[in-house]
Amino acid sequence: MSKLLTNRRISFATRSRLTKCYVWSIFLYTCETWTLNASLERNIEALEMWLYRRMARISWKEKKKNKEVLEEIGLKHRELMKTIKTRQLAYYGHIRRHQSLQKSIMEGKINGKRQRGRKRKSWLGNIEETTRRINECCEVDLDREEWRRTIAYNLWQETEQR
Repeated sequence: MSKLLTNRRISFATRSRLTKCYVWSIFLYTCETWTLNASLERNIEALEMWLYRRMARISWKEKKKNKEVLEEIGLKHRELMKTIKTRQLAYYGHIRRHQSLQKSIMEGKINGKRQRGRKRKSWLGNIEETTRRINECCEVDLDREEWRRTIAYNLWQETEQR
């Protein structure tokens, strides 16, 4: 696939669509359930920039910054993390709307004492970071259309802050 994705005879838009079709679809498999921490987010963003650099045939020796690469290929911002967060929020809304084992597990508490040390980041914590407080989300997520508007607004706000 590398010869196809780096071929200059094919427009960048077509190569980008091929990448989303063949690479992102495999990479994003079950991304709805990932617990994202800072190092994983950096690795995902590095993968996306690596793909863009490969498609544009920009060598690492040229020492171009990510913003310069994105401007050169005609993109305003990275898309992969936004896609992952959109899918996670949509999945959260889906779980909250239906009575299922997943909902019981997500809302349940585990008896016993917690281990020593810093508390590990949770999937629900990721949702809370991306959206408003969880209590407010519980009211909104029952209405599918309102939940979709909330997702779009929160991710748009996050993109503007970067």
